[in-house]
Amino acid sequence: MQVGTERQAGSELHAWRQFLARSTLWLGVLLLGSAAVCWVAANWQDMTKVQRFASIQGLLAACALAAAWAGMRLRATPGVRRSIPGALLALAGILLGALLALLGQTYQTGADTWELFAWWAVLLLPWALAAASQAVWLLWVLVLNVAMALWLGERAFDWWMVFGGPGAASLIVAALNLVLLLAWETAARRWRASTLFGPRILAALTISVLVVSLMFGDYILRGLGTANGVAWLAVTLGLGFYYQRGRRDLVILAMLAAGVICVSLRVVGEWLLRLEPGVWAALPLAALLMAEAVWAARWLRRLGAEPAAPVAAADAEPAAASAGNAVDPAESGAPVAQLAPAAAAQADPPWFVQCLLGLSAWLATLLLLVFVAFSGVITTEEGALVAGLVLCAAGVAVLRSDAGPFWRQCGTAMAFTGQILIIYGLSSSTSFTNACLFVLLMAAAVYALGPDAILRFLSGLLIALAAAGLIWRGVAPELMRDDLLDAWLDFDVAQATFVWLPIAVTGAWATAVLFTLGRRLGGRRGHTLQPLAWAFLLSVQGMVWLASGISAQQLPAMWQLNPRTAVLVTAGAVLPAAAALAVLWPRRRMLTAGVTWGVPLALLVLALFWLPSPGVGFALAWLLLGFGLNQPRLVIFGVLSLLAYLGVYYYQLDVPLLQKALWLGGAAVLLFLLRGLVWLVPRLMRTQTAAARGPLPPVSGALRWRTLAILGGLALVLAVANGGIWQREKLLASGKVVILELAPVDPRSLMQGDYMALNFAASREVTRLRLGGESQRDDASILGYEPDGYVMLARDERGVAQPLRIQSEVHPHTEGEVPLRYRVRNNGVRIVTNAYFFPEGQAERYQVAKYGELRVAEDGEALLVRMLGADLQPL
Repeated sequence: MQVGTERQAGSELHAWRQFLARSTLWLGVLLLGSAAVCWVAANWQDMTKVQRFASIQGLLAACALAAAWAGMRLRATPGVRRSIPGALLALAGILLGALLALLGQTYQTGADTWELFAWWAVLLLPWALAAASQAVWLLWVLVLNVAMALWLGERAFDWWMVFGGPGAASLIVAALNLVLLLAWETAARRWRASTLFGPRILAALTISVLVVSLMFGDYILRGLGTANGVAWLAVTLGLGFYYQRGRRDLVILAMLAAGVICVSLRVVGEWLLRLEPGVWAALPLAALLMAEAVWAARWLRRLGAEPAAPVAAADAEPAAASAGNAVDPAESGAPVAQLAPAAAAQADPPWFVQCLLGLSAWLATLLLLVFVAFSGVITTEEGALVAGLVLCAAGVAVLRSDAGPFWRQCGTAMAFTGQILIIYGLSSSTSFTNACLFVLLMAAAVYALGPDAILRFLSGLLIALAAAGLIWRGVAPELMRDDLLDAWLDFDVAQATFVWLPIAVTGAWATAVLFTLGRRLGGRRGHTLQPLAWAFLLSVQGMVWLASGISAQQLPAMWQLNPRTAVLVTAGAVLPAAAALAVLWPRRRMLTAGVTWGVPLALLVLALFWLPSPGVGFALAWLLLGFGLNQPRLVIFGVLSLLAYLGVYYYQLDVPLLQKALWLGGAAVLLFLLRGLVWLVPRLMRTQTAAARGPLPPVSGALRWRTLAILGGLALVLAVANGGIWQREKLLASGKVVILELAPVDPRSLMQGDYMALNFAASREVTRLRLGGESQRDDASILGYEPDGYVMLARDERGVAQPLRIQSEVHPHTEGEVPLRYRVRNNGVRIVTNAYFFPEGQAERYQVAKYGELRVAEDGEALLVRMLGADLQPL
């Protein structure tokens, strides 16, 4: 129900407690899981194999057992009886992937990467069924898709062809996600499963694979493109009918509309190229693109205004007491109050309609730039500058007139094209500062004069770009050159901490101020700031991916080198505390002192852990601002930005993996501690009445089944992991010693850490024998699959094994010959493994490796044990 401000105190306090409880729990899960992955990848040699396996298996078992206990113990408590076990099983699922990675890393198994993810998906499935948690199911979907993509990439095509080229691979990936989508929708109807994220993610994967294959594949009406075209058409019609007439989902319908626009653009473009109009084809394509986007926007808004068909609610959760986030009643059966949202300044299109129109404006701008670049209309930078000013003025004039939606979309594309041309016209400016200042003023003028949210967002991106250039100039002028393009292209990545991090911090503070100020101003003025705030937000996330953090111990050295940078780095770490104080202080009369002051103080302590990973602190600031300012999209963006940053952070080489594991793990432990305090402090301070304890209800059949699934899944995981350990230890103890010549290089693996890619000399000989003898390749296979084989080895006078012949079976072979299994991947030969994992930071030690020592079993299976130097001595 909706209540006035005089009755908000209880619901506001309860909403914040629920938000803090859930956010600390799930943030702790994500950070501890990321810490485990970094710890495994660091390949820390100070711990023995037994200690490493015992640590990861012990933590995994503790999470699974705690999930089973929590499900039984909290069965009478609504809300947490599912959320806490779900979070613990999500953490156990991440630790499961880390355990499998540790197994492959420790024993250098050489297993295909897709096998790791396939086993991960199989072993995670019982927990996903038991958890009934959207997060665990999405983790399972992600792991399964990665396994399928990697399998297709190794068996059939390269990575690009899997997701871009025509053929069976694209159809297989789309079919997999379509089946998962149908299963999810069935569960939503039968068991009221949540449909907020899962079906939309699966629909996006299905549609994008097919659309990309048509956009960048063969001709649509020729060859394998026909199969993809028919599949795309069937999926579009089927999903369009269901999500319009069955369970209405405008987000998925917007995805389908975007796919139709992209495919039609390819079809018409292909037809125009056959007519050979030259570069002039870009103009009708741009017009078609904008017309389709305007029609799709009208269609979606009309559907949004119509009453949807009555369907049983799948997301049966209480209304939010604050910021649109679901909360549980303070007491069983008590109603949940909801704060009345602020009146909107004007009826804006939904976010997915704005994304569709923004995509069309961006693509139309690219087409106009292609026309300008190749038509010869503009030949000089001065001409580009003048033409850009004219287009900006014309676009703004169209938007300020009473033109229809199509012409307004044209005006947006013209104004943005003009701004890009102005930037090109200034590319050879002799003053970087003046060029950035001119771009800043130009974009600000277009932002102020153009009354269109999409144009303001695109102009806001240019404002952020120009402001970044000015900050760059002010923070590190010695890194700059006089030429604008050279200044950007010749940037030294080693200076990321001194340049990108201050820029990201400044942008993050500006973003927080814009969102807060827009909310406080309200009305038309507050609405005007929203596109700029979102443009800054996206720009900051791009910059923080380039930024490298520092630890608290490095701050004094940073202060001596560059005090301004040290101050900005510290400001970035305390941003979450400032954001919390900004949204909690106006509510201090409706909240307790523990919430008003305790949350910012706790975030100040956690600031020490955000220093090496600034993106984590930024994401937490977006979560707090989104909840406190009643902007659910900002909350969702905070979650997505955290997930993306943790993936990027793993590959940032400035901070060692072991330090990343320590900082992320320490932050996770403190977050779990805060989760406990959120529950304990209100009871100690008597600001929340404890629910009367009564006898627990009897254990239902469904709960008993879920508990058995959790325990059975744990037993299966431990059996598979320890069975693999036992088999490999047996091979190491009894296998024959074989030495092979190799040639290493050095990258970083997905989840398994630093390694050197191996190319055994024997594999080249096997390739020669395959090509010179009878090939086992089946060219008629749709995936080009070739079975594995065996190479017979014999030792030379130095003890180095040399290939003799290849055969399809392990027998026959003489007593002096050693059979070794090889695998064919990507039409190349892989012997044992294509990588050797070593502890982080020891690349120089293994650069001199010339040989690899193996242990080979009687059946040809082998493990890589260690690297040898030119003298055949262990490194």
